[in-house]
Amino acid sequence: MNTPKQTFFSRPDKLLQKKLIALAYALVTLTALFIAFIIYPKYLMILLSLIGLLTLICLMLSLQILKVAEQAINYGGFANEIISKSSNAKRIETFDGKIIIENDSARDLFSGQNILWFLQHHLSDNRNNNFAFQQLKNAFVNLNTIKIVLSLNLTDSTKSESASWFQISLKTISLRKADFFQRPFSISRVKKDTYLYWSFRNITAEHNMEDIFQTERSSMHDFLDYLPAALYIVDQNYKIEYCNHIFASKLGKTREELIGADLNDYILPNSQTPPNNSSWNGIIHFFNTDGQDIETCIKQESFREGNEIKIRAAGMADLPNDNVLRSKLRTSNDEISWLFEFAPIGIIFANRFGVIKKCNRQAAKLANSNIEKLQGTNLMQIIKNTDQHTLRREIDYVLREQKQSSSLELSLSPNDKTTTAYITPMKAMFADPTSPAEGFVLYIIDATEQKNLEVQFAQAQKMQALGQLAGGVAHDFNNLLTAIIGFCDLLLQRHGVGDPSFADLIQVKNNANRAAGLVRQLLAFSRKQPLQPKYIDVTENFMELSQMLKRVLGEKVTLKFHHGDNLGFIRVDPVQFSQVIINLAVNAKDAMNGNGVLTISTHTQKLQAPQKFGEEIIQPGDFVVIDVQDTGCGIAKENLSRIFEPFFSTKQNVVGSGTGLGLAMVYGIVRQTEGFIKVDSVLNQGTTFSIHLPRFETNPDTEHHDVDAKPRNVTNSEGTPIINVQPQNNTSTPMNQKFIFGLNVSAIDKGIDTQNPHTGIKILFVEDEDSVRSFAVRALKKKGYEVIGCNSAENALEHLKTEKDFNLLVTDMVMPGMNGVELATIVKEQIKNIKVILASGYSEEITRSEFSVSSEFEFLAKPFSLGDLTKKIFDVLNKE
Repeated sequence: MNTPKQTFFSRPDKLLQKKLIALAYALVTLTALFIAFIIYPKYLMILLSLIGLLTLICLMLSLQILKVAEQAINYGGFANEIISKSSNAKRIETFDGKIIIENDSARDLFSGQNILWFLQHHLSDNRNNNFAFQQLKNAFVNLNTIKIVLSLNLTDSTKSESASWFQISLKTISLRKADFFQRPFSISRVKKDTYLYWSFRNITAEHNMEDIFQTERSSMHDFLDYLPAALYIVDQNYKIEYCNHIFASKLGKTREELIGADLNDYILPNSQTPPNNSSWNGIIHFFNTDGQDIETCIKQESFREGNEIKIRAAGMADLPNDNVLRSKLRTSNDEISWLFEFAPIGIIFANRFGVIKKCNRQAAKLANSNIEKLQGTNLMQIIKNTDQHTLRREIDYVLREQKQSSSLELSLSPNDKTTTAYITPMKAMFADPTSPAEGFVLYIIDATEQKNLEVQFAQAQKMQALGQLAGGVAHDFNNLLTAIIGFCDLLLQRHGVGDPSFADLIQVKNNANRAAGLVRQLLAFSRKQPLQPKYIDVTENFMELSQMLKRVLGEKVTLKFHHGDNLGFIRVDPVQFSQVIINLAVNAKDAMNGNGVLTISTHTQKLQAPQKFGEEIIQPGDFVVIDVQDTGCGIAKENLSRIFEPFFSTKQNVVGSGTGLGLAMVYGIVRQTEGFIKVDSVLNQGTTFSIHLPRFETNPDTEHHDVDAKPRNVTNSEGTPIINVQPQNNTSTPMNQKFIFGLNVSAIDKGIDTQNPHTGIKILFVEDEDSVRSFAVRALKKKGYEVIGCNSAENALEHLKTEKDFNLLVTDMVMPGMNGVELATIVKEQIKNIKVILASGYSEEITRSEFSVSSEFEFLAKPFSLGDLTKKIFDVLNKE
């Protein structure tokens, strides 16, 4: 089974640039023909024909530019913002501590400080801290991956109870970069090329819960071990399986010496031996190591463990006088009171009818009440209605002894707290063992925070699964679309403009391009698009968008703008920001059935304190607020919480209603830019989407304006390149090329030219998708190239054992087994002068960063057409 590959789409803004250049050449040529028409009137008919033809070409190019422009406006998508959206503190820095990127949680936690310094100065007084911190330092120095747990004092308090616990992980990230002054494997080079990825997860709640559990368990164990009564458990053969310290000390032995011994060995011969299969109480005479008679009052009962009958017993020896007994009794009562009153869990004693007889402080706190008010009331009054039936059923099981105990989840009514409850019977074990249970004991543990974490985790898994699904589907579609577009181009070579099939083939190709647009939306949702934020003026941006919005909305929708003063700047990807506004405008138009008023207003807002914003909390700061308000049908209340979910749409069974990704993309883009969005809607009155984006007083980009239009390399804080952006070789479109319906009909070959300059050029084409490989090999052979097709990297290497006279290698990036980059590297070693083209659905920047692709390799994005393929190969083969 082939591993799914994630893909990217070709950029429509680049396509728009090419189309504009072609239109410019056409207009220049048209102008030249007009001048020729004036100078040489004797060539009237020829010049008029050429002018008419060029006019038609300009018209077709203009229509095509409008379409591509719309695609360019809609172009955008999610960037990989895992770090910025994580609730954990995350930072990427260089080895010498220079920060590359960190999220808000990390800024709040570290305040720009060096992490090791921060940890060293905030370590709490915990015995394991120093050892764990030393491990972390060693991993930091040796560039190793490590995960540890540390206790930190983040407040002025030095008490251990106020410490916060963090799970800290350190990973190394290595990026390839050119450095001609370092040896390949020197330590300084490794450190300079390596970045450190820190992640801090606050596990204080989990750690405290574990401490509580361990404390309770230890307390219970200590309670039994040091209970002022002799306790032991024996099997049916009187072999001792457990005893506490009191019992062992009475016999002058240690617990270890007694475990496994026969109880009869420590009973005087004339003493009564207790029965081994029933409840019993009486006097047993034990003897200790000195041979002294120890008269002990024993109460025992038998119980079944698996298929065996065992006996548990408690005894009192050396019964004291009344004063001592009262003192001991008070101590025992105090110990029991400590267990009950100060227990970290709620405890309720109730009778058979559910009336609360007694409860502790924690139970009253969980019920948002007090002990006096709860005692005497029915338990059901503090339980949510939906859980009362289940609770009654479980209580009935326990009281009728169908279950020894029961556990369930309960929601408390006053404050809707989620709890885990345990039910046990309340029986008179000593007064009358045969009597039924007088009532039950309810143990309540607050599970609200745990439940919230489970819900958040489930939602995160759901969104992650949807993103993975979207990426996988998009990859498969891109392969299919490459084949469809490619074979369509081959058919268009045989069916020209005058052919009856030409229009049908154009429809097939246009619809394939529309499908590619849907794939781009899926990739945008799965966050496979690079983010290119800039500082923009909101008012100026809307002035540029206004004409596009008017065309989108149509003549029957009135578009109004209300702009505030002194808006400042926002930092967004301009293309993605335009897509947000256009998506909201299109939704508004649908809600108004194409007839109504759409109002877009902007103003600034300064938040002084945290504020609930939809389902999220927005922190204080300056914001630019953009309100998009329509007069449409509104959104039903039950749908308001779901409108930003992927693939959710209220326009079911409506032709052209979309994919349900629009608002999901809007939400993702706004959150990527550290903004917030909420919706207010009234049925039959309209809907308002409010977008809050961080406000900037000035535009930092204007302070570092670079008049050089050449592409720049992306560098880190040291000035070292991270991504080398290669300038594009824009080959101008020949003046004699003809475009009809977006198709370069002048490039359609009717057969293989025997004088083709491509003859003698040998290409090795490697692609695991059969349809894509078949189309490409067939197209290139028709162009006169000698092409060898292989379905895997391994197959290509086998072929290279017999033939090495290849001029060009074209290979897919991601294939089963060896990937395209590994294949290209091996082929380059075997054939020094061979040129390489890597085909992938990833963008070129992502490809070079994730796969460490050499700048010597050229890049071809999927899906590609016949023209894209042949042009790329021509450019690469003719590149110096």
